[in-house]
Amino acid sequence: MKKLLFLFLILFFFFSCGRGKAPISESSRIIPDSFAIGLNLYNKGRAVYHHSNNMDSMLFYMQLAEGFFIRDGHKAQVNRYIASVYSARGESDEAIRYFLRASRTAEEWQYSFICQGIADAYTAAGRFREGVSGLDSIRKNMDNRQMVPYYHLAKGNLWAGINEYDSASTYYRIASMSLNRWVAAEASRRLKLLYSSLGKDSCSFYSALAANEHLVNELRREEGVESRTKYEKAKLENELNRLKIDKQRREIWLLSLGLCFVVAFAASYIVWQRRKRQMYKQLWREQSLRLSQTEQLLQQSEELSILREKESQLRESLFRRMKSFHKIPSLEKEEESAEEGNDNQNRRIALSNEEWEDIRQTVDGSYDKFSVRLLEAFPGLSMKDVYFCCLVKINVSIKDLSDIYCISRTSISRKKQRMKRDKLGLTENNETLDDFLRRF
Repeated sequence: MKKLLFLFLILFFFFSCGRGKAPISESSRIIPDSFAIGLNLYNKGRAVYHHSNNMDSMLFYMQLAEGFFIRDGHKAQVNRYIASVYSARGESDEAIRYFLRASRTAEEWQYSFICQGIADAYTAAGRFREGVSGLDSIRKNMDNRQMVPYYHLAKGNLWAGINEYDSASTYYRIASMSLNRWVAAEASRRLKLLYSSLGKDSCSFYSALAANEHLVNELRREEGVESRTKYEKAKLENELNRLKIDKQRREIWLLSLGLCFVVAFAASYIVWQRRKRQMYKQLWREQSLRLSQTEQLLQQSEELSILREKESQLRESLFRRMKSFHKIPSLEKEEESAEEGNDNQNRRIALSNEEWEDIRQTVDGSYDKFSVRLLEAFPGLSMKDVYFCCLVKINVSIKDLSDIYCISRTSISRKKQRMKRDKLGLTENNETLDDFLRRF
C-alpha cells in the first residue's frame, strides 16, 4: 500500500507541474529564415559594389534579396540603396526611378532619406520643376500623416535651391509645426538660415524662439508620452504578475487539496487497518475465551460425570447397606434382576416398619434430607405417601412397586397420578411424578 501511495503522489506532481505545457504544433517547427537569406544577399551585393564597382552584380544580388524579404520596409531599403548608388554615379533618371519605387513601400523613418534623395537628384540634374512634381507624386503615396512632414521639408529645400524663398519659407514653416521632432528642428534651423541670408534678423530671431518653444513643447509631450508608456507598461507588468500570482495560488490550492486528500486517504487507511487488526485481535480473544470456556466446561462436565459416577457408586454402596436392598430386585444389577425376574414372577415383597424407616433414612442421607424437604413443601402428605415417594426417588420399578403394594401395575400408575394431582397439587401434563421427584 505504501508503494501505491508513493506512485499516486508522483502522478499528481507530474500532472500538476506539466499543466499548461502545450505540445509542439506544426506551426512552431523550425522553418528556413527568409529574412536572414535576404540580409545575406543584401550585404553581399553591397560588398560586390564596394570592391569591384560592378553594377550588374550588385543589381543581381539586390533583386534576389528583394525577393526573399517579406516586409515592405526591407524592400524599400533595397530600392533606396540602389537609388543612392545611381545618384552617386550621376545617373539621375535611374536614381529617381528607384527612389519613387522605394517610396511606394517605405516606412515612416525611411521617407526623410527618400524625399531628400529625390530633391538632391533633381537639384543635381537642374530639373527643379520636375522635382516639385516628383515630390507631389510621392505625397500621393503617403497614407500616414506622420510621413507628410518629410515631404514638406524636402519641398522647402527644393524651392530654396531654385531661390524661391517665399515658397521655401512657407514649406519650412509648415514643416516646423509638425509633430515630428527631427523634422521640426531641421525646418526651423533652415528657416532661420533663410531669414538670415535675406537680412531679416528679427524674423530669424522670432523663428528661432518659435522653434525652441515648439521643441520644448514637443520634448514635454514626448516625455509625457514616455511616462505614460512606462506607466502603462508597469501597469501591464503588475497585472501580469498578479495573474501569475493568482495562477500560482490556484496551483498551490489544488496541490494542497490533493495533498490533503492523500493524507486523509492515508490516515483513513491506517485507522481502518488499525481497527481491522483490533477487531481481529478481539475476535481472536473471544475465540480463545470460548475455546478456554469450552475446554473448561468439558473438563467440568468430565469432572461432574466422574462425581456423578462416584455419587452413584456411593449411593449404590449406601443402598446395599439397606436391610431391604436384596428384597427389591430393581435396586440390584440388571443381570441379577433379569435372572430373578425370570425365576420370581408376581412374588410379594413384604417390608417391615423398620425396613421402611431404613429406606427413608437412606434416601435422606443420599439426597439431602429428601423426606424432610418433601414434608416441609407438602405438609398434607402421610408417612406412607413419603415412603412411596422415597421408592419412586430411588427408581424402584413399577413391577417391584406392584409386588410391594400387592396391586397391579395399572393401579401403581393410577396411584402415581393421584399422588401427583391430589397430594402434590401438580397440574402440568408434560411432567410425571418420577421426573418431579428426581429433580426435587
